[in-house]
Amino acid sequence: MATQAEVKWALKRPRFFPGYLQVLIGGLNAFIGYGAYMYSWGVVSSALMRAENISRADMAFATALGRLEGGIEMAPAGYMIDTWGPRWMSTLGFIIAGVGYVLLGMWLVKAAWWMWLTYAGMVTLSMNWCLYTSSNKILAWYFIKRRGFWMALHTLGAAFGGMIMTPVMAAVITGSNWNTAAFLNGGMSFVGAALAILFYRNRPPQAYGLLPDNDKLPHERTKEELEAAKAKGATKVMTADDFLPNLGIMDGIKTRAFWALVWVGGVGGFFTLTFPLFLTDHIRTLGFTLQESAMYMALYFPMTVIGRLIVAGLSDRFNPQIFSAFSYVGSGVGILMVAYATKANGWMLYAYAPLYGIPMGMLPSVGTHLNATWFGRKWLNTIPGVRSLIDTPFTFFGTMTVGILADNYNYVVAFTYLAITAMAGGLGLWFIGTQPKPMKEARRKAAEFGIRMQG
Repeated sequence: MATQAEVKWALKRPRFFPGYLQVLIGGLNAFIGYGAYMYSWGVVSSALMRAENISRADMAFATALGRLEGGIEMAPAGYMIDTWGPRWMSTLGFIIAGVGYVLLGMWLVKAAWWMWLTYAGMVTLSMNWCLYTSSNKILAWYFIKRRGFWMALHTLGAAFGGMIMTPVMAAVITGSNWNTAAFLNGGMSFVGAALAILFYRNRPPQAYGLLPDNDKLPHERTKEELEAAKAKGATKVMTADDFLPNLGIMDGIKTRAFWALVWVGGVGGFFTLTFPLFLTDHIRTLGFTLQESAMYMALYFPMTVIGRLIVAGLSDRFNPQIFSAFSYVGSGVGILMVAYATKANGWMLYAYAPLYGIPMGMLPSVGTHLNATWFGRKWLNTIPGVRSLIDTPFTFFGTMTVGILADNYNYVVAFTYLAITAMAGGLGLWFIGTQPKPMKEARRKAAEFGIRMQG
């Protein structure tokens, strides 16, 4: 029989809370993943279009196809993450993306459909689940009271990924070719797989004898804390985890919050991939070199850091819906600025950076935080996955429209359309969405015990 001292040793708190490591690894994988498949892809795609005679509509179709496939598979992939765990899904996703990039760089079939197969069918499809969809699931387990802060902090990796990888890829292409850049992205994806399998946690902190937010364990409570909790009507010292409900899948679908996310995803969500895809090529059409265009594109990445830090500081104190809606509206304003920029009016290419970058920095930081705030943690990925099944057709045709407008008119018309849809999506999110009643009640009860939380 174990002695009291042995029991206390078994329950001894680790010197380093595992949740902090998950933030770090999630940030590193965001650096790799978003740097490879979203931000530097704009540089690679511009070079690919010109070297292999690929049209803008073909390139838009690759992105749209990836979003279509991602929307269809998001519900089952989200369910697998929610049930099997994010560690295995993230590892598998990075491996598939790495293979896809290697095959793309080999360019075995010199036709647009080879890009659709490798980039859309493998890279984009797998990146849909192996990045924030997986890492945010882990952070939702480990943090409740400061969830917005830690989710925002770990997205900083994506900002630095774009900041560094975009000009690096332009230099690689200038010194070699786009194929080498694709191989480099593939290699980095395999590094992401190694980080996920080695360091991601696949179970919540309770499975390891810990509590979310690094809260004190029962045996660590003082007599005064226990007596204070008893005075408030509790049989133990309450934590945020004691109040957080988990809506069922159908319960979530029936809410206005769910349909607000359908609106913003279908009407305005496609700019997040489409604008970076064509931004470098648009700037090249103004008369700049590939390296210069990549540097102008990279200007907005430092601004996203500011947006992420704003969310980190405020989204736990204020309604994250505010920041999410502003992300879409503000990004639309920034897109309009770069749409009407010219080489003679180069100041507009500098002005767009904060106008687009700060709101865009808020978007990924607060998106999953908002989902957790509205729907809880149990089906954190499955409910948004069901939403994707509904809004994906609109996203597909919206993305295709951008490429068609760019081919048949110009980027000014295409980007104007993109800006209007982004702003309409944000306004709809604000006016339609509201936090479900069970979540509001949970926050109210937690506040009675002095616990402030959004989720």
